[in-house]
Amino acid sequence: MLINEIQAANRGLSVDADGSTPDWVELYNSGEDTLDLKGLRLSVAGTYHVIDESIRVPPHGYQLLWCSGEADNGADHLGFTLPRHGGTLLLIDRDGTTISDLFTWPETRSDESIGRVPDGAMEWSPFLQATPGGSNELGIRKGRAIGPVAFDPMAGVFPEQISVTLTCPEGGTIHYTLDGSPPWSGTGQVYQGPILLRANTVIRAMNSLPGSRTGNEQCATYVISELAQTGLCVVMDPPDLHGVNGIYDPGEHANNTRTGAEWERAAGLSFPDDPSRYIPIGARISGSGSRGLGKRSFKLYARDRYSSPREGLGFPDGTHFSEGILRADAGPHAFLRNSLVERMVLGHGLSVEVQPSTPYPLYLNGRYWGLYRWMPPKDAEWLRSMSGAHALDVLDGPSNLVLEGSDRHFRQALNALYSKVPMDSLGKMIDLESLIDLACVDLWTGRADHDINVRCYRPAQPDGRWRWVLFDMDLWAPASENSLERMCSAAVREAPYVPALLEHPQLREKLMARMSALLATAFDPVRALALLDSIYRQNCSYLEADHRRWELVLETPDPSVSVTEVGSFVSARPDHLLHHLSKRTGRKTKVALVEGPPPSIGHVLLEGVRLSEGRNTVHCFDGVIMTIEAVPAPGMEFAGWDGFDDHTSSIELDLSAIRSLKAGFRSVVP
Repeated sequence: MLINEIQAANRGLSVDADGSTPDWVELYNSGEDTLDLKGLRLSVAGTYHVIDESIRVPPHGYQLLWCSGEADNGADHLGFTLPRHGGTLLLIDRDGTTISDLFTWPETRSDESIGRVPDGAMEWSPFLQATPGGSNELGIRKGRAIGPVAFDPMAGVFPEQISVTLTCPEGGTIHYTLDGSPPWSGTGQVYQGPILLRANTVIRAMNSLPGSRTGNEQCATYVISELAQTGLCVVMDPPDLHGVNGIYDPGEHANNTRTGAEWERAAGLSFPDDPSRYIPIGARISGSGSRGLGKRSFKLYARDRYSSPREGLGFPDGTHFSEGILRADAGPHAFLRNSLVERMVLGHGLSVEVQPSTPYPLYLNGRYWGLYRWMPPKDAEWLRSMSGAHALDVLDGPSNLVLEGSDRHFRQALNALYSKVPMDSLGKMIDLESLIDLACVDLWTGRADHDINVRCYRPAQPDGRWRWVLFDMDLWAPASENSLERMCSAAVREAPYVPALLEHPQLREKLMARMSALLATAFDPVRALALLDSIYRQNCSYLEADHRRWELVLETPDPSVSVTEVGSFVSARPDHLLHHLSKRTGRKTKVALVEGPPPSIGHVLLEGVRLSEGRNTVHCFDGVIMTIEAVPAPGMEFAGWDGFDDHTSSIELDLSAIRSLKAGFRSVVP
């Protein structure tokens, strides 16, 4: 029994019975007797799989084994995948030690297989076409690989029409397309001379030479526009987007709502900082509500089968992940609301996780598709990078669906919360700062879908505590709505568990103290309006172009109208929220002034949130104790409080009982 052929980057040429396209290995019985595979082992990179069921292979017969990593899918499925960048596959005898056969392969291209020529021989070769379960004589490809096509000029944005020249080494033939279809398809043209581009165009090209392996496909998107808006470019075969099996169009069978691997399509991606670098990826339609809109979100995947980069997809903060989201905000109101809350959370250090996003114009097969936000997905891979934990419990949605790990610990924690156990015990199971910050943001925005957009996680270890992820923050309530009462009157338990927080004597005080601190900092109208104005000015041209692209489809307001509406909410919401909290808890509100020192001297933290320099107006609740800390700058030391008789730098007090407070600092004496 021999290893006869492998495919380590199966993009779709070989399809399993369930419609998936995993990697595979073909075994060949070179003998004259039927052989049973039961008891044999295969191993890659130290991972073993034992074939524990009978699989009989006739003389000179073939057996295909799917390297899906899902051994439960059947006897012909192995519990590992094949690395596209290369590796060594071992076929081990039933004694567990004798190596019957092995093959070491180099990095392979998508849909390329490597096999013995002929079957069972010593020589191996890459194949023009994979031959799973059949004779390798049909798949031989001889010769070395040739170089890729070069573009002049490179991809990018140009103010007027341009002429593009394609060149290739070794005297090969260039095949190209201009509509996003693969150059090896029936639509490919043979390059004869410079290509004149008068409008946005995507060129896909590859180099071929008889007797040699075809050069890697190259792709470039050219934007012909006076706006000169560079952006992300996604390229897909048009039938994969629109048509009977297209993932974007509703179609006869509502294709845009379909999920799963069978609705993932091969695509290419380039970033504005390096538009000439073409990254092969997979793409699906993403999201829930956005699937029903004309402007849909995408989820992009870096996979071996597409020859994606090993490090994954890159993000502006230097991180890399195997997946990425192109979020399609439904108009300027959604973009501004999401961006504002995201910047508030990150800028003020709130204890909830939020996906950092970067706004980009998107060009889909060369056509301008609007303003999108590029962000990592809120999955276990991203959460592991945030927490530093190797194993997580991750729950999603109102039903706390288990995405990874287990929900056993969460059920215990939730029961402890509703049982009003003391805060020090509860804090060992739940990151209470994270839960309280989630409640504060949900109450301030009055999120209409807070009960649906819920995700929490914890490191799966004895001291792991539950934290919350904040996402999809675009559906706000009217500024005057009593969101507090709405959340408290819910028939079922739902995050952020406001009733439980208010009924717990300690957590109620913490929630009110934290809300006071955030209303003086992140939610303060003056500061929030300044942040909103900054976001709007930075993205105004993007928002206006997006509005022109989608105004007849999405019926969204003009960006100038949206920023005014969001600004009105920011200005009016604090007073309503304070009134509703005061009425619900029976605590009156009062105003205290806390002075923030110049940064060169130090700073003051109110409930852990840094106050701005100058006078800060704090709306506090009668009898609620708050923590205030003075932090001196280098070369300075704390000198005492003006307005409160205490000489420690960190104090706890009822701010409603005093009118003003100021921290004193002095230079450190050598």
